Amino acid sequence: MTTLSYRIPSDNPDESWLTARYTKGTEDLFFVGFWIIAFTWFRAFIMKGYLNALGKRLGIRGSKLERFEEQGYIVLYYIISWTAGMTLMYNSPHWMNTDHYWIGYPHNTPTGAEKAYYLIQFGYWLQQIYVVNTDMKRKDYMAMLVHHFITCSLIGFSYIVHLTRIGNAILVVMDVSDVFLAIPKMLKYQGYTTICDYLFGLFVISWAITRHYLFPIIIMSLYNGPQKFLDMAWEPEKDKLLDVNVQRGFLALLYGLEAVLCFWFLMIFKVIYKMFNGAAADDNRSHDEDSGEEAEEEVVEKLAVHADAKKAVGATKAKKA
Repeated sequence: MTTLSYRIPSDNPDESWLTARYTKGTEDLFFVGFWIIAFTWFRAFIMKGYLNALGKRLGIRGSKLERFEEQGYIVLYYIISWTAGMTLMYNSPHWMNTDHYWIGYPHNTPTGAEKAYYLIQFGYWLQQIYVVNTDMKRKDYMAMLVHHFITCSLIGFSYIVHLTRIGNAILVVMDVSDVFLAIPKMLKYQGYTTICDYLFGLFVISWAITRHYLFPIIIMSLYNGPQKFLDMAWEPEKDKLLDVNVQRGFLALLYGLEAVLCFWFLMIFKVIYKMFNGAAADDNRSHDEDSGEEAEEEVVEKLAVHADAKKAVGATKAKKA
């Protein structure tokens, strides 16, 4: 459950599990299940055990503190996952060469590092479906839920049909811009609006490059690449599971994911428009983070004014008497 299954025997008994080769099977689900539970615990531990104390020390209170914890966890996870994914891709044949998504297919014996990375990512995104349904609902709750379901479908689907190279590329492309969004949010909660605006601009650039330039390149590789190198035959006995129908199904998921990304990019443009009209950068996908605090403060202020007014009336009556 906590270790990888289906290791291929090697002539080198001292070979590290990171470089050893593995096959795939149903027991991999136990490993994924472990990481779903682990991420649930780890998220709560990091947020409440460390980020909560850090936020309080920085003077953050109320609902902003909870948002600060969430964004801090996002920064930590995506820095680690992006670094791991980029390292794997850099040392793989498909680095800067989309043809190698298909050359040598099926890629059905990943290294331990590749297999662990992929299944851990699968566990993370399955756990995120739980998170999005238990945390405070965002304004784009449905878009977020659709995004998570598509992402989980893509990871699981690509793992089964041995398309982990293209899956690795997609995960790397998607992870990086989330860091550039979470950091300015954390600074915003601390009141650093000016630097937050500059970093938000960096986020917009990274989002446009990774999700609307690099990601479409990956989609186009799936659209016209397999037929160049493969016979597209369905031969499960040889682990050849990429035929035209599978290709179309994978493309449909990628088109759906790009549609969600375009929807979010439209919301980002709304933020940019507000910035050019003098407003600070703010993620308008999030729920009204300060509404609860502002309402409470407004009630307290009104009660205080009402009490002062009563005292003033009472003092006036006493003078008249």
